[in-house]
Amino acid sequence: MPDLYLIAHKVRGEPAFDIAQHMTCPACEGTDDACIACDGAGHWWIIPTSGHRAWPYFYIPIYKHKDEGYYYINYNHDTISFMLPMMPPDLRDHYTTVAEAALDLTKALGLTAKPSAPILRRM
Repeated sequence: MPDLYLIAHKVRGEPAFDIAQHMTCPACEGTDDACIACDGAGHWWIIPTSGHRAWPYFYIPIYKHKDEGYYYINYNHDTISFMLPMMPPDLRDHYTTVAEAALDLTKALGLTAKPSAPILRRM
């Protein structure tokens, strides 16, 4: 199995590409088909540069050439062509947080910024 994958996932509501790898699910350690933490896949998708978890809707394996040390997606063709599926609208976002669902205290207290007149400065 390759270590790295080119994935398409949802980032701030928009489709985005990233490099990801598998990590064994810490909840079931890859042994429970009914695991809620990994949706029964046995692994999580992790972005290795940030350590964040991802939920891809499309992925392609990236291979490392054993002798030369470079990475490639498709060794047999010069041009890679694939049809990227539409991003599911209900796909979990890469940057979702609990704070997004929380009450915005500044709005609840009426402390939102209001446009004001420009400040005149003396020269």
